[in-house]
Amino acid sequence: MYGPFGFDRTDNATSKRIANKRLNFTDAYAARLERTVIECADALYIIQSRDFEDAFFYCDPPYVGSNCGHYKGYTEADFEALLSLLSTIKGKFLLSSYPSEMLTGYINKNQWHSLSRQLQVTVDAKSGNRKIKTEVLTANYPIGHIIKTTLWEST
Repeated sequence: MYGPFGFDRTDNATSKRIANKRLNFTDAYAARLERTVIECADALYIIQSRDFEDAFFYCDPPYVGSNCGHYKGYTEADFEALLSLLSTIKGKFLLSSYPSEMLTGYINKNQWHSLSRQLQVTVDAKSGNRKIKTEVLTANYPIGHIIKTTLWEST
């Protein structure tokens, strides 16, 4: 909230957006986050150490093959280790990812639930070039009735 993700050369929109986030951080948001814990540790360690029947894990790892500059070193082996661990937990999880054969294999093997959505993403801001990406939500509980929009479809 206090540090910018980027900067602007012209109208200072990023600085305004950050200032507005601070102003809009109301007591309601503070109350909602009151019992929230944010940890900086290996995700697999966190999941293993905090897993119990009523636990919920939202997993949004770097997307394998996404080639984003800030995702260095996350491999298919890392993703498989996460999927393997998620197949053993007692709690619930919701995973965001791109589709892959490995993910499909785990979905089928573990009878997980999955929804997908196609998104247009900007490839080059200068040229305005865009391409279509498919985003997948996967869970070990039924999610089709929870996420009801025209943008998501069951797979």
